[in-house]
Amino acid sequence: MQTCFSCGISLEDDDVYEVKGNIFCDDCAMGQHKVTQTCDPSAVHSAKLDRKNSGQTGIDGLTDQQKNLYLFMKDCGGVTMPQCVEKFGLTPDEISTNMSVLRHLELAKGQKRADGVYFVVWEA
Repeated sequence: MQTCFSCGISLEDDDVYEVKGNIFCDDCAMGQHKVTQTCDPSAVHSAKLDRKNSGQTGIDGLTDQQKNLYLFMKDCGGVTMPQCVEKFGLTPDEISTNMSVLRHLELAKGQKRADGVYFVVWEA
């Protein structure tokens, strides 16, 4: 039995994918080939301008997944990737994609803590 490097699920030997020296499940291995860029100043500018022109503030205009992730972060004072995977049943790639949107809207950010990296609401 091996464990997925990204989401932590247990894997049978025939369900193991090695990418860049790490072991992944099928979903997470596929996600390793997609690049999610969280720090993109032009995306931040575009997203904020679009929301301003649309009259949207706060969580207006977000998808249900994005709203739920935002509220989960806010209620918990910060959450880790494994907590999000467990709570919502999404892959780490799906969470990263949604978090990138929240980051571009300056609604969420990453925060290093003694025990790891947390997703927190922007004002935290």
